[in-house]
Amino acid sequence: MGKTVVVVGATGKQGGAAAAHLLRGGWHVRAVTRNAQSPAAAALTAAGAEVVVADMDDPASLGRAFAGAHGVFSVQPAPHDPGAPMGYSTEVEVRWGRNVADAAAAAGVAHLVYASLVEAEQRTGVPSFDSKWEVERHIRSLGLPTTVLRPVTFMDGLVLSKDVLDGSFTHVLDPDTRYQLIGVDDIGAFASLVFAAPEEYVGRSLTIAGDERTPREVATVLGRALGHPVAYHQIPMDLIRRHDPGLASVFDAPPATKADVAALRVAHPGLMTFEAWLSRHGRAKLAGL
Repeated sequence: MGKTVVVVGATGKQGGAAAAHLLRGGWHVRAVTRNAQSPAAAALTAAGAEVVVADMDDPASLGRAFAGAHGVFSVQPAPHDPGAPMGYSTEVEVRWGRNVADAAAAAGVAHLVYASLVEAEQRTGVPSFDSKWEVERHIRSLGLPTTVLRPVTFMDGLVLSKDVLDGSFTHVLDPDTRYQLIGVDDIGAFASLVFAAPEEYVGRSLTIAGDERTPREVATVLGRALGHPVAYHQIPMDLIRRHDPGLASVFDAPPATKADVAALRVAHPGLMTFEAWLSRHGRAKLAGL
């Protein structure tokens, strides 16, 4: 295609996945980072991206990065992300998301793709959800041609604890409650797909998932991947409410719209189930625990 798409957050998980798929799709990728000397930035350069230095707290630097671009992929860290900078908060997330949108509008880009969250379709009272809702509301006020991606729970976030290696998977949901999952790599795949078909996706919000499982099923699949049984252990919600009211509020939020996984798989036939994600990405993550 040859047109330039600027990827903000390119050294992070979602931005990195978007950059990789856009490069494979033939786009010229301009990868934005605050540190061009980082290993992640070097890997982007080696993959064929143009790495530029800009800061989401510096609108002038964003304007320079967006100059002449066809599109912008925008994602901001969540406050709990390991890579979030010191002092980062939901207020900073909102400011950064607005700054990116303002710079994209000023640069006259033809398509902004914003990586939001499935729960951000309405105000929920949960700060980490409502920050993305605030960014979406600001984007709409600009009249910028936009597609909002709404990923569900990340498969990548299910394998965080060494307890899994010892045969224990924990969550707060009832063992047979069904919830949807998405591999981060597939978020990048949908970003590339959306940029390639603006006539279909501009003006839309797209909830994306690749699988739907219960916690008990997740434990079973993890056990098969590890070669030994993994049992599911539910954390009582009363315990969460006492020790982490913020986390409890996440599970008290209004239910979000579910993704139509079958329709998404028609658009993206490579969409990963949880088993497929474990086979391609999860084993390395398990080995690193």
